[in-house]
Amino acid sequence: VSQQQQQQANAQTIASATAVLAERAPEIDGRDADAVWERAPKYSQFRQFEPKVDVDPSFRTEFRAAYDERNLYVFVRMFDPHPDSIMRALSRRDVRGPSDQIKLLIDSYNDRRSGFEFAVNPDGVKRDYSMSNDGNEDESWNGIWDVATRIDSLGWTAEFRIPLSQLRYTSGTTTFGFGIWRDIERYKERDSWPLYHPQKSGLSSQLGRLEGLAGLSTKRRIEATPYVVTKNVQRLTPTSRYDRAQELTAGGDVKIGITPNVTLDATVNPDFGQVESDPSVVNLTAFETFLYERRPFFVEGTGLYRFALNCYIVVDCSTNEGLFYSRRIGRSPTLRHEDGYGDETTPTSTAIAAATKLTGRTRGGLSFGVLDAVTREVTGINGRTVEPLANYGVVRALQDFRGGDADIGLIATAVNRSVDEWTEPFMHSAAYTGGATFRNRFSNRRYEVAGQLAASHVVGTQAAILRTQQSSVHYY
Repeated sequence: VSQQQQQQANAQTIASATAVLAERAPEIDGRDADAVWERAPKYSQFRQFEPKVDVDPSFRTEFRAAYDERNLYVFVRMFDPHPDSIMRALSRRDVRGPSDQIKLLIDSYNDRRSGFEFAVNPDGVKRDYSMSNDGNEDESWNGIWDVATRIDSLGWTAEFRIPLSQLRYTSGTTTFGFGIWRDIERYKERDSWPLYHPQKSGLSSQLGRLEGLAGLSTKRRIEATPYVVTKNVQRLTPTSRYDRAQELTAGGDVKIGITPNVTLDATVNPDFGQVESDPSVVNLTAFETFLYERRPFFVEGTGLYRFALNCYIVVDCSTNEGLFYSRRIGRSPTLRHEDGYGDETTPTSTAIAAATKLTGRTRGGLSFGVLDAVTREVTGINGRTVEPLANYGVVRALQDFRGGDADIGLIATAVNRSVDEWTEPFMHSAAYTGGATFRNRFSNRRYEVAGQLAASHVVGTQAAILRTQQSSVHYY
């Protein structure tokens, strides 16, 4: 059965809604007084999935959808007979407090494995995620979108404006995967349209469809974010005295939407100073602590590059980085704490000179990504190298079959370092990995078989290889 025939067969049993064209953009104020909301059809077939599955929800919920050339609009009405009992919590963005919530789930590629989530509570606190591999959620992704909420005598409302520039879709798309989840906090209840089955595997694959989209923008998107940072730092001079110096750095990021489904990201001397700090961790094991990626350049499209080994049975896939762990790019210099190499004046991170990334998806279901980054050399005391000049590269491809019920994936990574007399006894001059995966769901998606194959090869001096073999992480 061809992929198109499979998708048509699936569509016959998938809940669907229709978005209407907005001749005039609605005002995002949490009210449904705009003309487009009078014409848009209402949908209210929500079902409870927590704490009970497939039962009537406690309160009614209805939504309407509209679009124009550049935006997707959704208005959701959450009925509640006791508005004064609606639970609210004012918190920072991306922090879930003890409150009600409404969330949009959008699979803009309509590939049943990826997408984006946009959530808000009655106080207007926004949360967003990217979805990958039909279930992984990355909370570090941050989109640019608007929403307004309002509590009234009928309950509360949320009016969304999602710029199409924040989504990824193929040219000529008329259908998005779509779903809405509502949380009623005081009852610990969760309702959804269409019904989400917690017992079934997958998240994107359980969404409904938003149809009627036509004439979506195919214009190229260009976003540029330059920066200049100056700071006064304290330095230890060769005469063992402390002095102060002024440092000036500059750089920027560029994002180019080559097509609606292919995006090029580039960065020169990126500034990660405003990225949220990592939590403090006490690690008493021999194994590395894997931390979340929060740097904007690497967060975009991170789900495609993830090759987490046995991720189907791991409870938290975010801590299983597999073959590609982006936090190694720009990490703390490897030999900073070696005797005779670094001290308190040695930089705590490796500067990224430049990086570029190309991600996209074809109409035939092929997702692809190419990433390359160059990090600068870092020197410590007496001019000794504590981190050599290095190049990091990743190539990833994932082909879907049967409407997303099966796929085959490939990945290849490479690290090449300009090691010298100071670093070659400790570090590999090159490291390569390759991997392949397959996945197949069958018997009406009740069963799944998946497999993975991976291999690695490292190049270095005898001393460097011996250190790898005797490392407690490996114990070869």
